[in-house]
Amino acid sequence: MHLLMLFVTVCWASNIIAGKQALTGFSALALAELRMLGSAIIFSALFMPAGALRGRQFSGGKRFVLLVFAAAAMALNQLGFIGGMALSTVAHAGLIVALGPVMVLIIVVVMRMEALTAGKFAGMLIAFAGVGILTSDKTGQGSAGHWRGDLILLGSTLVFAVYTVLMKEVANHYDTWMLNALVFVMTTLMLLPVCARSTLATRWSALTLEAWWGLAFMVIFGTVASYLLFAYVMRELAASRVAAFNYLQPVIASGLGIWVLSERLTSKVLVGGVIILAGVYLTERERGEAATPPGQPARCAADAG
Repeated sequence: MHLLMLFVTVCWASNIIAGKQALTGFSALALAELRMLGSAIIFSALFMPAGALRGRQFSGGKRFVLLVFAAAAMALNQLGFIGGMALSTVAHAGLIVALGPVMVLIIVVVMRMEALTAGKFAGMLIAFAGVGILTSDKTGQGSAGHWRGDLILLGSTLVFAVYTVLMKEVANHYDTWMLNALVFVMTTLMLLPVCARSTLATRWSALTLEAWWGLAFMVIFGTVASYLLFAYVMRELAASRVAAFNYLQPVIASGLGIWVLSERLTSKVLVGGVIILAGVYLTERERGEAATPPGQPARCAADAG
């Protein structure tokens, strides 16, 4: 189980690298649409057959409305994740995505689902202090767009936290597999008005093998395989053990960024990263239960990212 969880974590970290590779040929909007479309097709083929709902129906009412809002949040998350990643570096993206548990805490506190203690507040402040250091780092895509990419990634992580909370409200009422298949289909449709033009404008004949490989990896390993394995591992391992892998993802992503894309690891990335992960750890410990890492079932195998 631990080896499987390590494989899943490597898939999530590598997904950022694959996204960078895919963006060499696809626009950010086209990539967001194609990733969701490919994942929706695979999940639908696997889990849409008769009986997948196990007697449960997606009836009208509050739960279905929450499901629609969750799909809208997933769509916004994908636009922000891929758009922000295009302007930022792999190390920055990995660290900002790791802020997921802190963002979830913010949402549940605002919704009065959980009390804000001094320890939780301190963890949040520490994590965002690390983000401040991270966004001041000018290495990578240039000083003009770098910090904007970080802020877009931060926004996409916040939106994903909203998605996570909404999905938890309906997850226990429906079959997990069918629920996620439906969300992917809904997200794909919601992205169409924004992404269709860019997708159709893609110069398919000019796409490199690198771009196709990046898209295929994001769909197969960064989404479908990682989600299925993660859901399986969650049934066997304690949440606290699974959450420990959350801290490995930005480390692996940074290492891959240096190895594959020749990115530089600066002192600000190191200091900011340590502070961010310390804040996340303090927040999780104070909450009394480990938060689920990016890539959890609630995110339908898409990265908060």
